[in-house]
Amino acid sequence: MVDYFVVAKAEVLSEKAHRILAKYAQYTNYDDKNTPEVIMDIEKSLALLASKIIMCKSEEDINKAVQNLVIYENIIDNITTLSSKGSVNV
Repeated sequence: MVDYFVVAKAEVLSEKAHRILAKYAQYTNYDDKNTPEVIMDIEKSLALLASKIIMCKSEEDINKAVQNLVIYENIIDNITTLSSKGSVNV
C-alpha cells in the first residue's frame, strides 16, 4: 500500500533538492575552469540524490534525504566563507 504522506514529502524534498542544485549551478556553470573539482563532484552527487528522493518509500528514507539535503545546503551556503578564507577558490 502506498503511503501518500511519504509520497507528498518526497515531492517537496525533490523540489528542495533542485533549488539547492540551482545554487551549485551558479558556481559550476559560471566558470568551469576555476571551479574546484570537489564542488562539481558534490553537484553531481546532489543531482543523483535529487532523482532518488522521489522514489522514497518510507519515513526513514525521507529522514535520510533531509539530513543529506541539510549538509548539501550548508556547504553551498557557506562556500563564500570558505573561499574568503582561501580554502576554496570560487
